[in-house]
Amino acid sequence: MSTPLIGSHEYFPGIGRIPFEGRESDNPLAFKHYDASRKIGDKTMAEHLRFAVCYWHSFCNAGHDPFGPGTRTYPWDAAQSPLARAEAKLDAAFEFFTKLGVPYYCFHDIDLAPDADDVGEYENNLKHMVALAKQRQQTTGIKLLWGTANLFSHPRYMNGAISRWWRAPQYRSRRRWKPPSNSAAKTMCSGVDAKATHHCTTPI
Repeated sequence: MSTPLIGSHEYFPGIGRIPFEGRESDNPLAFKHYDASRKIGDKTMAEHLRFAVCYWHSFCNAGHDPFGPGTRTYPWDAAQSPLARAEAKLDAAFEFFTKLGVPYYCFHDIDLAPDADDVGEYENNLKHMVALAKQRQQTTGIKLLWGTANLFSHPRYMNGAISRWWRAPQYRSRRRWKPPSNSAAKTMCSGVDAKATHHCTTPI
């Protein structure tokens, strides 16, 4: 996609598609060595170097570490509700992907969609956000390299992802979690070459 995808708000104003300008360029927002269309052997650089943007590093992590809290304030986190913040983050992400010109991205489930104490609410959040991501993938041609589940951040996973979750009262009293359906897996892994994670094990 040659034209950047801008959602309801432009999060990186004044920046267009990042161009290749060569080693002599002094433009900090230009590629110096990566020329996507240049052939190396029988493939272009774009075919050799299939970059992906990691959702959690680029749009979620506030910069906290063992020595202090996060110091990054993101404009897409300004909305009042968790789901509205997730929708704004998705707009920011696809604007970033299309301006940078990367062909792939990757995420954990709760990077893309808000977690919830109720598993039903969490599933609805994920279905909603996956549907929006699919629309943007179809519009831009950008593909999901991999999507997987975050089974390590919440305290319910303190003794392991499989052995612990059912002990939490809010999960014990709700319906049992089910793996994603074939259609959900196809949505999340549409056009994916790498199928190295749980969500990407269904044949497409």
